[in-house]
Amino acid sequence: MPPIFVINLDRDVERMTSLAGSLKSLGLEYVRVPAVLGKEVPGWENLVDASLYGDRNRNVMPRPGEVGCYLSHLKAMEEFLRTDAPWCVILEDDVEVLPACLPVLAALGAKDDWDLAKLFCFHSGMPVRKRALTPTHQLVVHLTRTTSSAAYAVNRRAAETMLKSMRPITEQVDHALDRPWETGLRVRGVRPLPIILAPVSATTTIGYTDRGDRSLPFRRALRLFLSRAGKEIRRFANGLAEGFVR
Repeated sequence: MPPIFVINLDRDVERMTSLAGSLKSLGLEYVRVPAVLGKEVPGWENLVDASLYGDRNRNVMPRPGEVGCYLSHLKAMEEFLRTDAPWCVILEDDVEVLPACLPVLAALGAKDDWDLAKLFCFHSGMPVRKRALTPTHQLVVHLTRTTSSAAYAVNRRAAETMLKSMRPITEQVDHALDRPWETGLRVRGVRPLPIILAPVSATTTIGYTDRGDRSLPFRRALRLFLSRAGKEIRRFANGLAEGFVR
């Protein structure tokens, strides 16, 4: 099994206990990565490209908790690269690892045909089959958007690339991880999902607050629409190339 890194805030003891039980029941060891508390990062606003972030997101700046989550994933990748392992699994602390994940991970490690493989996501993403991982699970390419950074496998090439391409911050972490047309990485998914959200995921702990009125001025709304539309066109074209051509 690859090393498993679990991102967890010091205060989130219940979440860590839940996931630790899930992993230990499967005989999986893990390394806890203390999560970054965004509001405690001096000058965190300077880590954001405000112009690009404003074009790609409804809010002109991320919330401190979102910055902390983003930096926590970069921290986990740095921890991974300090090992000699060829690849690893990065988990947020609100997931549950299913027994089916064991043979899926074994199959992922058997072939070099991916750089980042999502083990959980919220949307189906119009998956295109690449190969069978197990009799029940497939390695796929997504043609449309998937979201969530809760669980994924990443190899050394991807981690090194992400540590460069994800600075400065221009969007939320799950979107930044999934830009294969920019990074050149082989981003894949697994279907059906071998990891799910745990009951503790029902509440957020990274400091979301209600922003009130979510309406945008017309010009900002138009820029946001064009930015997202362009991204999805590129994602679809990349998915076709990855899924049907290569």
